[in-house]
Amino acid sequence: MPGPSQTVSALRALISARFPERGRRSHGSVCADVGPVDDALGGGLPAGRLTELVSAAPSSGGQTVLAGLLAATQAARQRVALVDGADGFAPEAVPGDMLRHLVWVRCREPEQAFAAADILVRDGNYAALVIDLRGCAERVLRRTPSSVWYRLQRAAEAGSAAVLVQTTFPLVPAVPWRLVLRGPLSLGDAGLPREGVAARLAVRTERGQDRAPEEMTA
Repeated sequence: MPGPSQTVSALRALISARFPERGRRSHGSVCADVGPVDDALGGGLPAGRLTELVSAAPSSGGQTVLAGLLAATQAARQRVALVDGADGFAPEAVPGDMLRHLVWVRCREPEQAFAAADILVRDGNYAALVIDLRGCAERVLRRTPSSVWYRLQRAAEAGSAAVLVQTTFPLVPAVPWRLVLRGPLSLGDAGLPREGVAARLAVRTERGQDRAPEEMTA
């Protein structure tokens, strides 16, 4: 089995081969094509920043937000990276043509997910980076050192990708914006097209304090 250094090298090589050009976009926002989410953030996911999306219930809309982001970035001819922390993404649930601009990194534990995210957030090829930690063991996630989040936040600020962290409970410390999807969707919503489901999402916005973790300050 390859070691961590070999895995990282292989990931770098894969990204370079698939997307050879590099360029930095100006800071702005990335539309998620989900009205309640875009409205809550003033137009879309903020570039160069972390946004946490909490969806406790399996049917509360987290997958709808991801599908909307894929549709919006495809229309805008932008690229997306998905770090799938528990290997839970179901590509068959999304139209195949919406996957061509996606790099999907399948992980089996949070440590792998954070290592992959650290590489991708610095890459410069992506309009959005999604770190999906739903399905990861809560006890493991709660042991994540705050320095890991601080490093990711600073890397995001130095780049131009909008970073969306999907969780099932509030997790990211000092995140500038946390969106909470409230309650499961109704059975009647299941038959609606994606746009209809997206419009019905109930979103609560929590504004965090953008600061370094205590152990990282002097």
